[in-house]
Amino acid sequence: MQQQIRLKELKHSPNNVRQVKASKDSHWQLVASIKSKGLLHNLVVVKNGNGFNVIDGNRRLDALNQIYKDKATPVNCVVLESDDSEVGLHANMMREDMHPLDECDVIMALVSDGSETYDSVGKRFGQTDRWVKQRVGLAELSDKAKQMFRNGEFNIGVAEALTLGNHERQDKYLEENTHFHLASVKHFMTAKKIETEHALFKINDSNRADLAIEQDLFGDQEWITNVEEFNRLQDKALLDLVDAYRDAGYSDVILLRDSFHWDDPACRGFTAVYDEKHETYSIADKILCIAYNSSRFDVQTTELVLRETKEQQEAQEMEEEVEKEVTPLTMSKPQEALLAGYFAHFMKDSMFSEELTYVNFMKAMLCHRSLGYTYSNTNRVGHIYADHQTIFPSEEYPDDYVHPRHEGCIQRHIDAARNAFDTDGTTPLMYCISLPDTELDELFVACCLTGLGKYDFYSDTLKEVLPDYAARSKGWFKPDAKWLNKYKINQIEMLEDYCFGKVSSGPKRPRIDALVKFLADNPVFDPLGDWPQYKPQ
Repeated sequence: MQQQIRLKELKHSPNNVRQVKASKDSHWQLVASIKSKGLLHNLVVVKNGNGFNVIDGNRRLDALNQIYKDKATPVNCVVLESDDSEVGLHANMMREDMHPLDECDVIMALVSDGSETYDSVGKRFGQTDRWVKQRVGLAELSDKAKQMFRNGEFNIGVAEALTLGNHERQDKYLEENTHFHLASVKHFMTAKKIETEHALFKINDSNRADLAIEQDLFGDQEWITNVEEFNRLQDKALLDLVDAYRDAGYSDVILLRDSFHWDDPACRGFTAVYDEKHETYSIADKILCIAYNSSRFDVQTTELVLRETKEQQEAQEMEEEVEKEVTPLTMSKPQEALLAGYFAHFMKDSMFSEELTYVNFMKAMLCHRSLGYTYSNTNRVGHIYADHQTIFPSEEYPDDYVHPRHEGCIQRHIDAARNAFDTDGTTPLMYCISLPDTELDELFVACCLTGLGKYDFYSDTLKEVLPDYAARSKGWFKPDAKWLNKYKINQIEMLEDYCFGKVSSGPKRPRIDALVKFLADNPVFDPLGDWPQYKPQ
């Protein structure tokens, strides 16, 4: 007989056949379900004095007591004549467990029509939106995978791992294998994806969508699926790393991909810094080799120095015994590096002209790096394998610094190429191919100039082959206060005597400012020349 009974009259039956206590999670899921849909199954009860014992539905009774604070709330019940434990046994035995996919299909149906969100469905079942996404992921397995799962050919763990791949990958794996192991499934499903932990760049909200990142619904791992975008950002991160090490003071930085310094032509003539003797080298004497492995996505760095011959070692030892005379040509390593930047800036800016005098030279400079026998310390010129060479540390840019013209040329084409791509999908390569010959030659020269490092302009090879090098490099030096301030006071006095014919007194800064003004109008001092030269008339 069916009737409504007040909640406060319902008690647990001491003869309940279900002896295993339900988990807390299961309890709260049932609470959420009843709140959302109501009580779908009546309680089965028997009369016991002034109340009733529940012989089927004790979990539902606990959930109802959790939901309703008013214990006078009526509950639908089926009342039996006696406490027949067989009724409870049959009730539990007749409840056939749902296959996990049945549950997933129900969840999928709730969110597929757009009327429900993952969050709202999760709340109805007392779960998180991720729990909903996991069920949807299983519901979206390929037909073949779902059928085999229902047939019991693999377990829930394998089914979860299959969600990491698309239908094609799922079916291919299931067709090629007869035994299904969790680790092998995950490996196969993610073979063409890259774990986010391998990125050398920072992954944030601005690039996640472009990288097409997929998350393991049943774990914490994430994979990058847009490999082309990953490679682009990885390359940029590597070039930024090159610039950072150059800014740190290394004389040069070499970037190798899937190669090692001991057998790559770019490192011929150098030896790695390992023993105590090499530790005496300053950072400005050393070259850093960055080796990137594109399979393991790792980076290894090795410090290199020029391999010395026996004669060079003996000459170095003799030179160290002779005390050098201090003149304005005697400079510290930072001052020498800054001077090389000044000279490189001047030469680059003066070489970039409308006449395109250096097109053939730049083409030869690019091509010669592909000829293995040219890789040595004396005739290797330029860094065309890199996008940009930094000639000043970030904190050491000259006063009133002006970007050289070739950088402005490149930026104009960057902007134009980006606009062409946004307008009609023109790729950068197609943009360059479509340029008139003179514009492409101008851009080519600008890019090659960018690839020249500050010490390349000291190269004997470059002095030999560069048109009008000697004439171009005369009267070039117009120092700023930042550079002159690195001199010791006795060197300032020598320069004053050289420029003015007398030595002044007083604070250092006004004296430096006077030298800056004089040398800007009379560039007669060449720090790369001899000392003394001639005094101005």
